[in-house]
Amino acid sequence: MRSIRPLAWLALWTLALALPAAAKFGMSKTKVTLRRTRPPEIPLLGETVSVDVASRARGVSDRHLDVIRRRVQEAVTADKSLRIVEAKSADNVVRVDVDDLEARINENVTYEERYVKIGERQEWDDKKKKMVTKDVYGNRREPVRVRTARGRVGARVAVETPAGQRTADAGTSYEREFKGDVRVPEEAASESQLENSLVDEAARRAAAAVSFSPDPVEAMLAVDGELKDGNRLAQAGLWKEAMASWSARTFKGDKEASRLHNVGVAHEALAYAMPIDSAEHRAELEQAADAYKKALALDPGEKYFAEPIQRVQASLEYAGAARRYADEARRWHEERSKRSASASRAKRPEPAAAPATPAAAAPPAEAAAPARRRAAATPAPRTDPAAPVAPKAAPKAAAPADALSASSGVSLQLEPPPRSPSPSPSTCRTGRPPR
Repeated sequence: MRSIRPLAWLALWTLALALPAAAKFGMSKTKVTLRRTRPPEIPLLGETVSVDVASRARGVSDRHLDVIRRRVQEAVTADKSLRIVEAKSADNVVRVDVDDLEARINENVTYEERYVKIGERQEWDDKKKKMVTKDVYGNRREPVRVRTARGRVGARVAVETPAGQRTADAGTSYEREFKGDVRVPEEAASESQLENSLVDEAARRAAAAVSFSPDPVEAMLAVDGELKDGNRLAQAGLWKEAMASWSARTFKGDKEASRLHNVGVAHEALAYAMPIDSAEHRAELEQAADAYKKALALDPGEKYFAEPIQRVQASLEYAGAARRYADEARRWHEERSKRSASASRAKRPEPAAAPATPAAAAPPAEAAAPARRRAAATPAPRTDPAAPVAPKAAPKAAAPADALSASSGVSLQLEPPPRSPSPSPSTCRTGRPPR
């Protein structure tokens, strides 16, 4: 009896030490999921992107490559700021190389020392006043069925962007062991299912490398009595109402530390509901960090107050990266607009010079045609081939232009029709010389 009392006092002392933590967060722990967003490891600039997924490994099928390709394409086009095009005309070229895929599931039997029933014995029961059968337990080496699931996939993301070339790792591995009659998860049920699980995880990592991706986190709420009304609102997603409930009054000591912790969770949840690159998002995160630090200062021995400070610090780093990416995208669009404007000015044609006044206009074909027809219609005189040829007369002065030519403003010289040669005195009317 004396040996039992120290053990009882030790148990009571241990329970007393554990009561503060249990009072703050409860034995079952009230948890909420906060929907945080993670920025890409490699930001994409511009308006177009191409996605190529390839592998030389024999264990990687076309179906596996299609899974990764679709996941990456859906991720980069989710916000409608990028569209998929061919590689030769893309602002960003994303290549995913899958170099290995392996999945193995082994089952064997091992022996372990276990406390099990090893027999029965008969003993007297004073209450029943008769002999009863009692089970006998002891340590014995028992066979235990062991399932081991191991696998890995190697994947590398290489991206060519207007800012340069960068790479990221998208590979993953899996290794778990299941003993006895335990529930085996779906991915470890067969080797083919393990392969599919590895490929899905590689696809998720490849997509997260080049796009904003979900990164949910779990946060615990303190459950002191005066805080439970706000906890119910928070679990329903009503964070503004929960904040109002927790801010209605202040407390002292550990209870005030619990209230400040819950207020920090509310600020963190409100931050994740805003765009990650916005000033409001960062302001809410800074208020959450301030509340967490005050809670830890009031109760430095509470182990659950340290983790939220690290979590919100990572979120602040995500916000800073998202802001830098937004600035890079803005500068890229501004530079592209300037280049487009410069190219448009270079291609613009020079204004044509005014034409000089001509000294004299060329004769229109319509005006000269009637004169040529009249000249062609005048028949040439017929001469006797036996008559002597008269000497050519000296050319006369040009005749004045006709009315048609004059009316058209054209100086056109027309030759008069040739005259018949005069008969010589020694020629008779018949044209024959006298005898």
